[in-house]
Amino acid sequence: MIKRHFFLVIIFICAGALSATDSTYLLPPPNPLAQPIEYLHYYPAHYRAGGRNLFRWDFNKNLVKAGAILLPVALLCDHAVNKYVVGHGFYPDDISNIGNVYGHRWGYVAAAAIVGIDGWLSHQKWNKTFSQIELMGTSALTTAFVTEAVKFAAQRERPNGNGYKSFPSGHTASSFALAANLDEIYGHKIGVPAYLMAAFVASSRINDNKHYLSDTVAGALIGTWIGRSFSRQHNIEWQISAGKSPVLSLSIPL
Repeated sequence: MIKRHFFLVIIFICAGALSATDSTYLLPPPNPLAQPIEYLHYYPAHYRAGGRNLFRWDFNKNLVKAGAILLPVALLCDHAVNKYVVGHGFYPDDISNIGNVYGHRWGYVAAAAIVGIDGWLSHQKWNKTFSQIELMGTSALTTAFVTEAVKFAAQRERPNGNGYKSFPSGHTASSFALAANLDEIYGHKIGVPAYLMAAFVASSRINDNKHYLSDTVAGALIGTWIGRSFSRQHNIEWQISAGKSPVLSLSIPL
C-alpha cells in the first residue's frame, strides 16, 4: 500500500512538472498584491518551468554522480558512525538543538524575514522581494513533499527506534534547499555559510540519534537538487527581466 502511494506521488510530481509542452507567461514576475490575476496565471507555468529543471540531466548530472558515490559510502559507514555518536557524540545537547530548530522550519522563517527586510532597506521592487521569498517557499514545500514521499516508501527505522521515518532526513533536506536558494539570491558570500549551516544541521541529526549518516546524505542530495532546480528558474526569469523590456512573454519548450 505504501509503495503504491509512493509511485502515485512520483507520477503526480512528474505530471505537474512535465505537463504542457510549453510554458508561456509574462515577465517580470507580477506583484501578487497589485496584480493578483496576473500572478495566478504566472505561478502554475512558473512552477512547471522550475519543476522541469528537476529532470534536466545536463543540469543535474554532477549531483547524480556525487550521489552515486556518496550514498553507498554513507550506507557502509552508517553503523560505525552511529556507534561513535552513541558512545561519544559530536556536540552537547544545547548546541545540537540549534540544528534541530534551524532545520525544522525556523531557518526558513528567519531567511524570509531577512530577505524582506533587506529588500525594504535597499528599496528593491516588491515583486522581486516577493519572488525571492516565493522561491524559498516553493523549494521548501516541494522538498517536504518529496522527502515525505520517500520516507513513507523507505520505512526505515530511526536509530533510536522512535518510528519508521528515518530515510531521508527532512531537516537536512530543508536546510540544503534553503542554502541553494540563498546562494542564488545573495551569491557565495551567503550561500557558502548557508551550506555550512546545512551541514551542521545534518551532523546534529546524527548527533541526536534521529538519523543515520546515509539519511542525511540523501536529505542533502534531495534538498540541493530541488533548491538548485527552482533557483535556476528564478535566475533565468530575472536575468531576462533585467535585460529586456519590462513586460515580455517567456516560452520554455520541453
